Amino acid sequence: MSSEMTVSFPGGKKVMAHYEGFDIRTDQGVDSGGEGTAPEPYDLFLASLATCAAYYVLKFCEGRSIATDGITVHQ
Repeated sequence: MSSEMTVSFPGGKKVMAHYEGFDIRTDQGVDSGGEGTAPEPYDLFLASLATCAAYYVLKFCEGRSIATDGITVHQ
């Protein structure tokens, strides 16, 4: 099963991805000509890598009954 992602341009330096009922908003920082109303696309890219890795940390801990309180992942 494949899902389609649609990307639109709502104005200014904003770019929005629509995916499976979610709107993923981005904007450029003020210093890059945007309004700074949302994370920049590159920041979301880095966040996606970090949250993907963190998910596997979570699954590892769950599989071994290790509490995740206080565990953080730094990128």
